[in-house]
Parts: sequence; structure tokens; C-alpha cells
Amino acid sequence: MTLMFRLLLCAIAFFTIVSGTARAADQSLVTPYPLQAVQATPWNAAQTAVLGKDIDAILRRPVLRGAHIGLLLMQTTTGRILYNRNADDEFMPASNFKLLVGSAALAKLGPSFTLKTTIAGDGKNIYLRGGGDVLLKAKDLDAAAAALAAGGLSHITGNLITDASYFDAQRYGYGWSWDDLPFYYAPVVSALGLEDNIVHIYMRPGAAAGDPVLLRVEPKSEAVHIKNLLVTGPPKSKDTSDISRSFEDWSTITLSGNYPLGEKESGDIFPAVPDPAAYAGDVLLQALRAHGITVDGAVQPGITPPATAVLWTHESEPLSQLLEDFWWPSDNLVGEVLLKTLGAKFRGAPGTYDNGIAVENEYLKSIGVDPTTVSISDGSGLSHYNHITPRDLTSILQSDWNSANRDVAVNALPLSGVRGSLKSSYLKTPAMKNVYAKTGSISHVRTISGLIRTQHHGVVTFSFMLDDYMDDPADAAAKLATLRGDLFSRIVAAP
Repeated sequence: MTLMFRLLLCAIAFFTIVSGTARAADQSLVTPYPLQAVQATPWNAAQTAVLGKDIDAILRRPVLRGAHIGLLLMQTTTGRILYNRNADDEFMPASNFKLLVGSAALAKLGPSFTLKTTIAGDGKNIYLRGGGDVLLKAKDLDAAAAALAAGGLSHITGNLITDASYFDAQRYGYGWSWDDLPFYYAPVVSALGLEDNIVHIYMRPGAAAGDPVLLRVEPKSEAVHIKNLLVTGPPKSKDTSDISRSFEDWSTITLSGNYPLGEKESGDIFPAVPDPAAYAGDVLLQALRAHGITVDGAVQPGITPPATAVLWTHESEPLSQLLEDFWWPSDNLVGEVLLKTLGAKFRGAPGTYDNGIAVENEYLKSIGVDPTTVSISDGSGLSHYNHITPRDLTSILQSDWNSANRDVAVNALPLSGVRGSLKSSYLKTPAMKNVYAKTGSISHVRTISGLIRTQHHGVVTFSFMLDDYMDDPADAAAKLATLRGDLFSRIVAAP
């Protein structure tokens, strides 16, 4: 043990370095479009009959030909059903399933709950222990290294141990497609992660056609192996760049294809990293060295002994804000982390899929949903094994609405024309700024569920689900977006 390390460990009795993700004040985090209607006239039978006929006509459009359609509309304040088509059929939810794990976490963990990452020491080794905060940034680990150096640490004689034991070793959700796994939306699930378990890669063409494409990689890490087969293509040629990982060499990210000469540097192509814990450990190791702390050993996986002294703690943003970072962009990894966290908190560590699912089923029972009508395989909705009914999704939304966490849940939903996955949706229509909803999309599945603020009848809770949806025509996405916009506009403007 070095003298400085010994002094630092002694000092822990008096203080612990604490870091947190402080989100800058942002008015967009508080909805500028509250869900209180100026006028809330009750729906009468004639109005709902006309509404039903108009919706039926919209749903007969050719873009939905052959699709299995589920739609339930409910007056939010009373629970009165306004429209029902196949509301008790089971559908694949895609990312609408994020409503389940997010709402369950909010109800059971509370809006102030945070995920913690710690660095501890035993006089020889230091331990980087993850608690599920996969939104931890490289700059956070740099701040940790700076704080440790400022506290007097200059030399570590042992190893840097990465501890991901708060979750089990299951790396992917049940039923995930193997060909999704190299990409950002299907990252490895780990209790110790970094940068959403992706690495940021930017492409720039070489000096001439045929030259290798140049890469900018952030953060740099020896734990991420990149095989660059990208070639500079002729000017104005097609960008054919692609990401893959072979089963023979799963730890290597392979980039292949052409990137045209004359193009500017690309946007972030962010492939998923094969080993998030090793990635986080290596980034911390480099940060320690950059701040003058030498390490004799190497980055190794392990478990933090109970007698270690905590040197640094990082807390994620509270769940109230994490829910926005989850639902607005539809972050798959956060869904998996919340599911395993529920398992760990209420069934004991390590967090597992099975225990998280058991806790979700308890939550469903508590809000009056029969768990036998729901098939849960993951937290994000990426699995094709998931099934849920439109009625169950509206029940989850109704539970949020009737809880003390209403404002948190509403603020976390994308809002048409304003934020999240609906930021560019239904512009210049009555539905703009009036649809608070979570979208979902996997192969042949399109879903959207949430709340609609009407002009005259208050708030409507809804779930609109499609599977067996044939989206091959090039203009199918645009036609479906138009259909949804017309549907929601009709509801918003109902007289």
C-alpha cells in the first residue's frame, strides 16, 4: 500500500467524494401544455356514436389492410369507454412495453430513486461497482479520477476490479433477435455500464477513393476492439457502411462498406460494446493515469469485498428525470436496467429478469390488471415474446393519472410537436401539442398509447396497437403517420 493510498483510506472516515448527474434547468422538462382542458363537457351518446363511425372510416384505409387492429379510447376522469376495437386481444407492444416497466418503477421505487456507482479501495486494489446507471458518462469517470487525485491518491499497487454483480450475467433479453445485437438499440445489459453501453464512432472519408475511411472514436478504450474495413467510395456514391460482430469473434466490432469521398464527417454510428464492464473499467484506468495516478495491475472482473472503504459515489439523476430520458427517446437499455433493478430491490440481488418480471406482475395485480393477460420477456419491448392488450396499457396509464406521480408520468411522455419521439409528429394539425404518448415499432408492429387533450371533453386515455402490419410500400410510414394524425385530430376536435 502506498503512503498516499493509506492516507486516503484513513480520510474516508471523515468524508466520501460524491458526484451526481446534475441536469441543467430546462423549461422543457415541465410541460408547457398542461392537460387541463378549458372546457370539459361530458361526452353524450350521440357524440360517441358519430366519433365511432368516423374512427371506423379512418381505420378502413388501405394502409391498414390485413393488419390486426386494437384501439381503446377512455374518458380519463371517469373511465367511460368511448371506442373499443379488439381491446382485449393480445398484441406485441414493441416500445409501448416501456410504459409498464417505467410506471412500475415509478410506483414502487418512487420519483426520487437513484442508481449508484461507487469506487472503493482495500489498500491494494480499487473496485468500480455498478448499480445499474448505464447512463454514466466518461466525463463522470474523469471527474472521479480527478477527485481521487485531489484526495491524495497517487499509486495503486493492485488491480482495478470491475464489479457488475448487482445484476446477474444474462446479457440480453429473452427473445431478442441475434442480428440486432451489434447495434445501439440492443446493447449488452450490465449493472456496470458506460455511455448507454455504446461507443461513439464517427467516419470521415480518406484522401482518395479506395483509401481507408478514417475513424474518430470516443471515448478511446482498449477494451473496445474495432476492425475497420471501411473504404472511401467514389464521390456521390452510396453510403454502404455497416456494423457487425461475428460469432467467431464476438468481442470485435467490425465496420465494413463504403463511405463516399467528399462527404463530411458522419454522425455518431454508436455500435453496442461487447463488454460494458470492461469498457467502463478501461476508461476509468485511462482517467486515473491522466490525473497522475499510476496503477501496477490491470482491469479485471470481480466482486467488491464487504470491508472496502468507499472512495467515490456517483448518483444518477432521480427517477423522475430518468423516466424522461427513458420514454422520450425510447431507450431500450434503461428499460432492461429498470426491470432488473426491480428484481434486485424487491427480491434481492443479483437482479434478474425473472425476479423483475415477478415484481411487475405484482404491480399489475395492484392496479387491477390480470397478469395472465400479459406476457413479459423484457423491459424495453424489443422481444417478440412480449404481449399485452390495449385495455391493459390504458389501465397502466390510468393508474399513473390517478396516482401522486401524475405530473412526473405526464412530463415523461413524448409530446406531439414538442419533444421526444413525437417532436416532429402531427405538425400543423389539431393533434399538435395535444398527444402525450409512447410510440413503439418492431417488425410488422406499430403501437402508440398515451393521453389526448381534447378541445371540449377533457382528457382521453388511449391505446392504438397494430400487428401483422405490412409496411413494405415505401410510403407506408408516411401514410400511417397521416392516418394517426387524422385519428388524433378527430378526437381532439370532437364537438
